[in-house]
Amino acid sequence: MPSCSPGIERSQPLLGTRVALRVHGLEPAAAHAAIDAAFAEVAAVHALMSFHQPESDVSRLNREAALRPVRVDRRTHAVIARALDHSEASGAAFDVTVAPSLVGRGLLPVPEASGAPDPNADWRDIALLPDGAVAFRRPLWIDLGGIAKGYAVDRAVAVLLGRGASQVAANAGGDLRIAGGESERVALASGRHDPDAMPVIEIADGSIASSFGRMAGRRCTDALVHVDPSAGRGRSRARFVSVMAPECIDADALTKIVMARGAASAPCLKRRGAWAVVRDGRRGWRELGAAA
Repeated sequence: MPSCSPGIERSQPLLGTRVALRVHGLEPAAAHAAIDAAFAEVAAVHALMSFHQPESDVSRLNREAALRPVRVDRRTHAVIARALDHSEASGAAFDVTVAPSLVGRGLLPVPEASGAPDPNADWRDIALLPDGAVAFRRPLWIDLGGIAKGYAVDRAVAVLLGRGASQVAANAGGDLRIAGGESERVALASGRHDPDAMPVIEIADGSIASSFGRMAGRRCTDALVHVDPSAGRGRSRARFVSVMAPECIDADALTKIVMARGAASAPCLKRRGAWAVVRDGRRGWRELGAAA
């Protein structure tokens, strides 16, 4: 895939998927040390933002933040801040307080030792405090699954570049970031058996994230990702969405916004220097937003 010299690549099961990291421009020992450090960072993000682990920042917030401010890791604080930014910009097409809906549908477990969430709570009830704490204005549950994977990819890339790699790639189940200046080509696998019609995107120092949705009443292939919180039910105008953005945290979140809002998501894409490729059964392939 890369146009630069052969690199060293390894993968591990993390983030509920398989994470692959590739580095170029380092001697083998240094390359493996860099990859080890990047995997450790991805694992740390997972531990902090897991909905399932009782001692994660997310679980502590869901248990306690409606009662008192809760100090969280700076990385968790940063991800919640970016999530709230996307919620405001998209009119709540992206909302991390969708967790009760996912629990109700059996897609997430009931949080341990957490009170019942207020059915009227939404992203506006999350308060980020200047001392690194988070408070909820009323009981709610958050799930960062729609944005944390992209953030973990960004953190892995930052670690690899910080170790002196000249070109890197990090891929977490389709959330992909390329960095280092060399362009790489990525084929968008939409799930259709027409590879000749499959777009190929060239990325240099950028990210791509993809999602499948529901079309003509068919079940989502990844229902967790495609709940439209503003509608309170699964909703999708597009069967397949890929978003290209400078940072993977934004590409990850924006796929959900494009899936929910379709062409109306163009302003959200443009404000983050992003653009999208969309496929549905009615209009085929089309682009939204503008390439940065």
